[in-house]
Amino acid sequence: MARLMDENAKIKKPKSSREIMHDALILSAKSSANRAVELGLKEEKIIISCKVSEVQDLIQVYDRLARECKFPLHLGLTEAGIGSKGIVASCASLAVLLQRGIGDTIRISLTPEPGGDRAQEVIVAQELLQTMGIRSFTPLVTACPGCGRTTSTVFQSLASEIQTYIREEMPKWRKTYPGVEEMTLAVMGCVVNGPGESKFVDVGISLPGTGEAPSAPVYVEGKKYCTLKGKNIAGEFKQILIDYVHDRFNKNNN
Repeated sequence: MARLMDENAKIKKPKSSREIMHDALILSAKSSANRAVELGLKEEKIIISCKVSEVQDLIQVYDRLARECKFPLHLGLTEAGIGSKGIVASCASLAVLLQRGIGDTIRISLTPEPGGDRAQEVIVAQELLQTMGIRSFTPLVTACPGCGRTTSTVFQSLASEIQTYIREEMPKWRKTYPGVEEMTLAVMGCVVNGPGESKFVDVGISLPGTGEAPSAPVYVEGKKYCTLKGKNIAGEFKQILIDYVHDRFNKNNN
């Protein structure tokens, strides 16, 4: 960095300090990897990672690396931050690069909340890849955001409960039900969008909203399966989900 800054100061139209920083990162990465090969390390044992903590810097540095070297690249925004800031910054930068076909492995670096679970980093990385259609890890639940048409947080609680249940079951499901990670679900909160969204997923439920009858139609693979009523809608819907997974993905049924 110091050498490049000195050389830059001598030219008529010097680059900005940010451009010099990019040059230094890329030169360091490329020269280190090439030197490792000269010393006998096999090329397939090398992957390049540049520590960058700003979104635009990460995009520009890795865009150049992809064009200027043949080594696989490890993407990740260092010191991204805490909570939603860290998640948004990481996803904003990585998504741009992944959409361009750049990146072979990824990481999400989040500052944990006090007492927080570091597994959140893995979950965000998986959801990023899955929502971009690159790789599936677990069924994701589509759910409406809530509005004046929804009467309570019932649909929110059910969506969270179902998503949590799926994540807890996935270690077992992955072995028993191959392909289950591709399943799609919907938990909706009123009749306006509920039936439509529910028909476009494998299993969906439309909970009652303001002024609606206290019933919840359930759709399986685009067709109305049943209507749930009463206080145990969540439990009954979960059982429908369990039965569907077993019937469709059980490898012993194939």
